[in-house]
Amino acid sequence: MSHYFTTDQTSHDYKDIDYTFENIVYNFKTDRGVFSKEQLDYGTRVLIHGVFSDIADGAVSLIDMGAGYGPIGIILGKSLNAQPVMVEVNEDALSLLHENIAKNRISARILSRAEYDKSDVKTELYVTNPPFRAGKDVVQEIIKDGFDRLDSTGKFYMVVQKKQGMKSYKRSIEQLFGNVEVLLKDKGYYVLKGIKRHEDAGQNTN
Repeated sequence: MSHYFTTDQTSHDYKDIDYTFENIVYNFKTDRGVFSKEQLDYGTRVLIHGVFSDIADGAVSLIDMGAGYGPIGIILGKSLNAQPVMVEVNEDALSLLHENIAKNRISARILSRAEYDKSDVKTELYVTNPPFRAGKDVVQEIIKDGFDRLDSTGKFYMVVQKKQGMKSYKRSIEQLFGNVEVLLKDKGYYVLKGIKRHEDAGQNTN
């Protein structure tokens, strides 16, 4: 079986799961081979709560990198009155994304990673629960992509466990953005935040 961050060739095993956030019940169709099939994983929950609590104004643009079947982009999109751009590499997950966008009645732009890389999408918020099993280089590339895609003063959010290399990724965000904050810590999960304060913030990295 291939990992959730690649296209899975195994047979389908669909499941419907619910998650309630801010008194709204969201329903997601999941499948074998996608991340966190049985229930919304705890890291994603922590990330959603952290970002929502940090954004007071709403009505923002949002990139959900590694969207999976869609919980981060869908929940934050609806909660913040934003139209998310949801990016995913797994073809089965992309199919689920379209269904979950429709059933949760939210407008979103869904892009494969290849389509995204060819686009000129910019955003105010960049949110990710990265595919750590894909390796450190992939996660570091996502951090760099977040910096490149953010508008001036845009905000980058990533959830990571301490055992997944939190300290190393925290240093990377600080070096690139010129700042980093542990926005939220919950049961070993850390939501890291970087603010793109100016266009040349990442020029002093070595």
